[in-house]
Amino acid sequence: MRRGRGWTGLLLVATVLATGGAVTIAAYDIVDSGEERYAAQVMDRYADDLSAAVSDRAGRYSETVSDLAAAVGAQTDLRKDDFVRITATLDGARLPGAAGITFVVPAATPEVPAVQRYWRERGAEKLRLLPARGVPTHDFVVFERTFDSVTDTAGIDLAQRPQAGEVLRTAQASGRPAISPAYRLIRDDRLAATARQTSVSFAAPVYSGLGSSAPDVFKGWIVMPVRGQDFMAHTLLDRGQGAVQAELTESGGSHAVLASALPGRRVSDETLVRQRALTVGQRHWEVTLWPTTRLLSATNRGMSRFTLAAGAALTLLLCLMTAVLTGSRNRALQQVDEATAELRHDIARRESVEAQLREREQELHHLAFHDPLTGLANRMLFYDRLTHAVATHSRIGGQLAVLFIDLDGFKRVNDEHGHHAGDLVLRTVAERLRASLRASDTVARFGGDEFAIILQDIASDGDARAVAERIIADVRKDIDVHGEVAQVSTSIGIAVGHSGRTAEDLIREADVAMYAAKSGGKDQYVTA
Repeated sequence: MRRGRGWTGLLLVATVLATGGAVTIAAYDIVDSGEERYAAQVMDRYADDLSAAVSDRAGRYSETVSDLAAAVGAQTDLRKDDFVRITATLDGARLPGAAGITFVVPAATPEVPAVQRYWRERGAEKLRLLPARGVPTHDFVVFERTFDSVTDTAGIDLAQRPQAGEVLRTAQASGRPAISPAYRLIRDDRLAATARQTSVSFAAPVYSGLGSSAPDVFKGWIVMPVRGQDFMAHTLLDRGQGAVQAELTESGGSHAVLASALPGRRVSDETLVRQRALTVGQRHWEVTLWPTTRLLSATNRGMSRFTLAAGAALTLLLCLMTAVLTGSRNRALQQVDEATAELRHDIARRESVEAQLREREQELHHLAFHDPLTGLANRMLFYDRLTHAVATHSRIGGQLAVLFIDLDGFKRVNDEHGHHAGDLVLRTVAERLRASLRASDTVARFGGDEFAIILQDIASDGDARAVAERIIADVRKDIDVHGEVAQVSTSIGIAVGHSGRTAEDLIREADVAMYAAKSGGKDQYVTA
C-alpha cells in the first residue's frame, strides 16, 4: 500500500512537472512571438520613414536643378551676371551636402579655344579651360556658385570622371534630371584624404527656346555635386533616433556606401534587418537598417525570458507542493492554500507585466507618430491626417488649407547660443503654434526647423491668411534662452484645398509658396 501510494505520488509529481513545463513553454512562445512581431513592426516603420525621407530629399534636389536649368535656358544671351542672379538664393544651408551649383557646356577638342573666348566675352573674364587628355569631347564648367571652401573650379573638365560624364549623357538623352553613380568629386582632389567622401552629382539639361515657336536648342547642363555623407547623415540620424543603424548604398555593380549612421550597438538578429529599394533621378539606391540594443530594450525583449524563468520557478514550486501533499493530508491542505495564494500572486504579476507591455506599446506608438522634441505630430501622422481630411472634405464639401512653415534665423540661434538653445526655441515655437490653432487643427514638425499645419473646415481663404498672420506675430516675439533673448521669424506657404486636389498637391504647393516667401524677404506668408 505504501509502495503504491509512493508510486502514485511520483506519478503525480511527474504529471505536474510535465504540465507546468508545457504551459511555461507555451507562455514563453506567446510572449516571445509578440515581442518579435512588435519589434518587426517598429523596424518596418523606421524603414518606411527613412526611405521616404531619402526619396523626398533626393526629389527636392532634382527639382532644384530642373528649375535652375529652366531659368538658365530662358535667358536669350546667358551671361555670368544672369547665372549669379539665378543662383543667388541658394546656399549650403538650404541644400545640405551640396558643394555648389555649376553650369557645364560641351565642347569637342578643336572647339576649346572658341568656347573659352565665347564665355569670357559673357562675363567669365578669367576662364581658362583645362581639357582632359585622351578624350574627344569635353564637359567644361564655365560658371560656378560654390557652397564650400573649394573655389576656382571653373574651367575643369568633368570628362576626367566617367561617372560625371555618364550622368550628363543620361540627362541629355532623357531630357530629365538624373543622378550620377557614386564617385569622388574632382573638386575634392584638393582636400585631405580624410575629408573626401563618396559623392554623387545631380544634373539637368539646359535648352534655350523654351516657350517660343523656335526649336529647342541644347546648351549644356546645370550640375549640383553633392557629398553623400553630408547629404544624408542628418536625415538618417534624425529619423533613426538612435534606435537603428542605417546605411544608404548604391544598387547595382558598385554597391558604394553613400552615407551611414551608426549610433549605439548593433544587434545580430537577421530577422529584424530591413532593406528598402529606392529609384531617384534614374538611379537605384538601397536603404538598409539594423536594430540596436536601444530598440530591443524599448520593445521589452526581456519579458519572454522573465516569463520562462517565472514559469519554471512556478512549475518547480508546484512539484514540491505536490510531493509534500502526498505525506500529510493536513499539511497538503495547508500547502494547497499557500500554492493558491502564490498562484494568485503570479497571476497578478503576469497581469502587471501585460499592463506594462500595453503601456510600452502605447509609448512606442506615440513615439512612432510624434516628434520626440516638441511632442507635435511627425511627418507620418501629418500625411495620414491630411489624406483623411482631403477625402472627408471631398465627400462632404467645405475647404481646408495646408500651411508650410520654415523658421527664419534659426541657424543664427544655434550658432550664437548653442544647440540646447535651438531645442528650446523649437519647443517654444511649437507651443505658440498650438496656442494659435483650434483643437480640430493639426500642427506637425517635419524635421529641423520646418513645421506644417492642417486647417480644417475654413470658411474662405481669408481664414488661412488670418491664421498665418497670427502665427507670424506670435513667433516673432522674444524668446528667453537662459537669460538671453533670441528671436526668430517665420516664412509661411499657404495652399488651400479645393475639389480634385490631393494631399501631395497641397504639400507641394505649400512648400513652393514657403520658398517664395523666403525668397521674397522672409517674415511673411505667400498663398499658392
